[in-house]
Amino acid sequence: MKLATLKDSTRDGKLVVVSKDLTRCSEVGHIARTLQAALDDWAHAGPRLARVAIGLETGAQPTMRFHEHDAASPLPRAFFWAGGSGGFTGPRDPISVKEGAANISATAQLAVIVDDVDVQAGADEAKQAILLVLLANDVSADGAGAASSFSPVAVTPDELDGGVDLSLLVRRNGAPADGGKGSAKGNAAAVAAAAAKRSLTAGSIVATGSCFVTSALTAGDVVRIEMNDRTGHSIFGAIEQTVETRSK
Repeated sequence: MKLATLKDSTRDGKLVVVSKDLTRCSEVGHIARTLQAALDDWAHAGPRLARVAIGLETGAQPTMRFHEHDAASPLPRAFFWAGGSGGFTGPRDPISVKEGAANISATAQLAVIVDDVDVQAGADEAKQAILLVLLANDVSADGAGAASSFSPVAVTPDELDGGVDLSLLVRRNGAPADGGKGSAKGNAAAVAAAAAKRSLTAGSIVATGSCFVTSALTAGDVVRIEMNDRTGHSIFGAIEQTVETRSK
């Protein structure tokens, strides 16, 4: 199942279920208005959303065109983000840094959204708590976090080709860079580590550590991050952001 949040007049956007090929989506306000609302009641909302996803693929569900540019980060804000700075921006929004900022870098990695996780949870509990997987781009400048953004689409773990290693594709100004390997196999360990000293609430986001850093960015640079399945199709859609400077 693939989920996205479309931008609207609210801070948390509107939840939609997205087709596997990322071309169509269905509104699901009758199930949950936002992704956080769905996560808060996942035991009931999750299966209902999954049925909508099946209807999308079979033609039994009303759909509309899905455009990645209309998407916010799947969670426009979260209770906890273990892996980067706060202040989530959309996957196609510009990277805004203060004029004169130095050491601008973007860290691309896999992240997961979890259900409630008890403090000091074991590996099995941590694995069961992983509800969704997404791509993250965490930007820093002058040694401090500037902003984080996430892929247009978050997916359930079963969308990741059974946990095989998949390439994290990173491009700067159109030129490919050697990305790291983004594997779902280490996700449970990352969640357990994040819960080592505190419990996690449903909707918390945890970075998995499978990352690639693009450094020495300057104004006008374009960073694009995506991941394809074994057939070459995009799993999450693309994060594509341009570095912009602001005077204040």
